[in-house]
Amino acid sequence: MPLVVGTVSDLKTWLSVTAPGCKPACDIVELRVDSMPPFLGAEQLKADRCTRPLLLTIRHASEGGSRGIPEPTRLAMALHLLPVAAAVDWEAAQLPGAGELVQAAAEAGIPLIASMHDFRATPSVDDMLRAEEAARAAGAQVVKFAFRLNRPEDIMAGVELLRRAGGPVAVMGMGPLGPTSRLMYCQLGSCLIYGYLGTTPAAPGQWSAPLCRQALRQLPAAEL
Repeated sequence: MPLVVGTVSDLKTWLSVTAPGCKPACDIVELRVDSMPPFLGAEQLKADRCTRPLLLTIRHASEGGSRGIPEPTRLAMALHLLPVAAAVDWEAAQLPGAGELVQAAAEAGIPLIASMHDFRATPSVDDMLRAEEAARAAGAQVVKFAFRLNRPEDIMAGVELLRRAGGPVAVMGMGPLGPTSRLMYCQLGSCLIYGYLGTTPAAPGQWSAPLCRQALRQLPAAEL
């Protein structure tokens, strides 16, 4: 069964998620630090109060980040918050400049998710496989692919990617065809499904985390 990642991308939801006694309807909480108000530093985020394992994400603006954060600042924030994280997400394209973070995560036994996002189209399967290989060589344990599905045929690219991937991958479509694809990819082996907590989706075509949980319970496993 894939793990449900509940994404938090607004301060009101984060305050709710970290309130005493709160048990979010997900397996992992993803804190989108880039979506939090810029006046909140690492100390003010109180990330250690989350009762679910925490996925730390400070998304780069080029791949959907809510605001531009200078790369040295982004890396420093990630390193500061790393001790309270159960996993960390970093863009595959930015891994070459994140050696200190990759090393620190490895030394702490914190899994690294290398992510790739294409908000315009579906990349070719060969391109995604090459990116997966490079991300694993750079230290990633899981590789996440999120891409826009413009035609029903695009869904098959994710199916082929899951069949040929060299290790754990999380695959999800975005856009009007996204919700359908996310469940199907989970049936075929995607290890994570992302849904939002609160009222703010973090990507087009994203379901709420509670709905993801409910739907997964109804789905039988499938084989490629």
